[in-house]
Amino acid sequence: MYIRKDNIILKTIRENKKHKKIYIPSKHAVTRWTNILNEEIFNNKIHPFKDIEIRRRHGCHAEHIGWESGPFVYGELSMNNWFWNKSEFIYTIAHEMIHQWQWMNFHKTNHGRTFMKWKDKLRKFDIPLGVEV
Repeated sequence: MYIRKDNIILKTIRENKKHKKIYIPSKHAVTRWTNILNEEIFNNKIHPFKDIEIRRRHGCHAEHIGWESGPFVYGELSMNNWFWNKSEFIYTIAHEMIHQWQWMNFHKTNHGRTFMKWKDKLRKFDIPLGVEV
């Protein structure tokens, strides 16, 4: 898989990852970057989050909350209200999108094999994948 140097994900991450310029997310920004990552990395297979909450989080950058309602499964996203930079924000969204994919396919989320299977693909976009972002 070849990724052009002018790819929006690569370009944004490379421009921001070394800067300590606080990034304040909005629901619009979360939705925009979720859509970009979904198209570029996940082949548009990830369902959008049913709800996005932005608030001060203690001890983590974000949390994916999975729900079931009859035959339907969906996820909600709770994000921190600030990040050290825009790259950290994008890393966090990618991390939570993997949990959304896990929930859609397995009805559970974790940091095991199905989570780490995305590591090589994300690395191509300069997105590190770990248990903590």
